[in-house]
Amino acid sequence: MAKDRENIPVAPTLMGSLRSMGYSFESAVADVIDNSISAHATFVKVLFPTNPLEPTAVGILDDGEGMSDEKLFEAMRYGSMASEAERDEDDLGRFGMGMKAASLSQCRNLTVVSYSKGKRSAYTWDYVYIQKKQKWIIQELTSQEIDKLPYVRQITKQAKGTLVIWSDFDVLSKSSDGQVYETLVDLKKSLDKALALIFHRFLSATGSAKLEIQINNQGVKPLDPFLERHSKTSRKKERTIAINDSEGVERLIHVKPFVLPFATDLSDNDKKLIGGIENLRAKQGFYVYRNNRLIIWGTWFGMKQRAELTKNARIRVDIPNTLDDIWGIDIKKQNASIPKRILNQLRKTVLDALEASVNQQTYRGRTVKIDDDTDYIWDRKEGRNQMFYYQINRESKLFQFVKEKMSEEDFNYLEMLVTEIENNIPTQQMYIDKSNEAITVEEADSRFDDVFQIAVTMVSTLKRTTNSTTESIINNLMRSEPFCKYTKLKDKLTDNFKETNE
Repeated sequence: MAKDRENIPVAPTLMGSLRSMGYSFESAVADVIDNSISAHATFVKVLFPTNPLEPTAVGILDDGEGMSDEKLFEAMRYGSMASEAERDEDDLGRFGMGMKAASLSQCRNLTVVSYSKGKRSAYTWDYVYIQKKQKWIIQELTSQEIDKLPYVRQITKQAKGTLVIWSDFDVLSKSSDGQVYETLVDLKKSLDKALALIFHRFLSATGSAKLEIQINNQGVKPLDPFLERHSKTSRKKERTIAINDSEGVERLIHVKPFVLPFATDLSDNDKKLIGGIENLRAKQGFYVYRNNRLIIWGTWFGMKQRAELTKNARIRVDIPNTLDDIWGIDIKKQNASIPKRILNQLRKTVLDALEASVNQQTYRGRTVKIDDDTDYIWDRKEGRNQMFYYQINRESKLFQFVKEKMSEEDFNYLEMLVTEIENNIPTQQMYIDKSNEAITVEEADSRFDDVFQIAVTMVSTLKRTTNSTTESIINNLMRSEPFCKYTKLKDKLTDNFKETNE
């Protein structure tokens, strides 16, 4: 019969490994705030040192339910709750590891002070001390030691709550050549945007569900990746997908696509709400929420590559915490995968959202041509409010010729470049230069040889790939820019291909 033997992990080795799980500073703070929300906090304050003379520590304070000494001791235990254990529907935790692993990924000293029913307790995980003792030893702080902690005065003003304190930032010190305070100043700025997005549904909620987050007494304002209040945001029909959890209990997933308004319809405030217009392309795709907390965003989960024409498409997915294992939610709550059993059901939703985004992006207004028989490189468009703008003619023969020679992925990059060229035409400066007669245009004759070579390439290719005659190809080409600008080009092309045929 096999013999049971307890094999306890080496404390500093395992803790050191857990410190290297890949948390960013922002995701680590968010993981701590998850605990605050689970404790029914109405506000969270993230506290940074305000000058280099203050203790180099970060505090995360909430007004949640707080914990007794016994509960705090248990909460500080690694693996305090099994991942498969039944949780409250609004619980944002999973593994019983998040707060410890997230905190110690950023620092070597984690202290938690909790205040409940007029009593306060505090415990510290000190990685340096554990390395010295070679055991899983947690330190229980005395009342005098608690009084000396940074930010502790703030919690004593409250009837209840919890204060998480990070100190001894060895990781930041190594990556910043010891400039920890300066690095924390920079991280404070990026943290605001991250929390504004991750917890935007809590920040914008009303009543008891509302959460206020402050960073050094400055309120975090919610970002809205869907611009739900914008009148021109396109909202598609919500779908509800039923799926059984690991226990066989039916759970519901809610899926709702959005298409953001056209760029010209966005105010400066709208652009701030979505995190900046420059991030539109990178942030398209799925937005997966677990109990209203954003965990994954800006990905198509391999269904589709990011593209310029689909940049306004967003698909909101709400899942309960009972499906964590089905979705493969990791300890950092930064990675997930779509269950194969619902993959096909989601594809239709994705395709509908993409089609709507493409249709919106490809709306080019009414083309105003000087000559309807000419295939121009640039289109003059009459847009909204009888205003005009200019765009590359995607239907021009030259553009279509290039497009057909590219893969879909490569064309997406070309489209991205062309769109940015269109959006950044220096019209004001061109007007000034034109008024001052300071614009020079290259003489047409100087480009004749270059244009001739382009035309030869296109005619040769079209002769191989179509059933059209050389004459019809040349005649068709001569009705488009830039070829129509060169009266002698047709004769030279005709002679060239006559000689080739001979």
